Amino acid sequence: MTVVEERPLLPSLENDPAMALQLRKSLQTLSDATPDQAFKTMVTEVLAGRISLRDVVDSTTFSGVVNPLVVGSLTELSQLSAEEKEALAAQGQRRIEEEYAASIAAAPADGDDEYFDDRPPILGTDW
Repeated sequence: MTVVEERPLLPSLENDPAMALQLRKSLQTLSDATPDQAFKTMVTEVLAGRISLRDVVDSTTFSGVVNPLVVGSLTELSQLSAEEKEALAAQGQRRIEEEYAASIAAAPADGDDEYFDDRPPILGTDW
């Protein structure tokens, strides 16, 4: 991953690499699903770090693509049974957990300081 790809698109995701990656994937999925070339270009610029996601969410280009998708998704969701909604939620939860597990596995080791690798418990009784 490049430095730009590692940087979260929103400051609130600084400490949540799995959700930051999921946001990137979601934007790419939206871009892939639309024929709107202006939207595709805008997403490419956001993912490359040349413009901010916060700067584009209020644009007519962004809302013109995303708003109809949200309305359609809400319509589909309203037609699902309670069991189907639960299954969909469970599927989403599994995907999030998989992303977290992958981000933890990909995280660099904490360091080479032997003291901190096997530090004694602070509340130990041996002092």
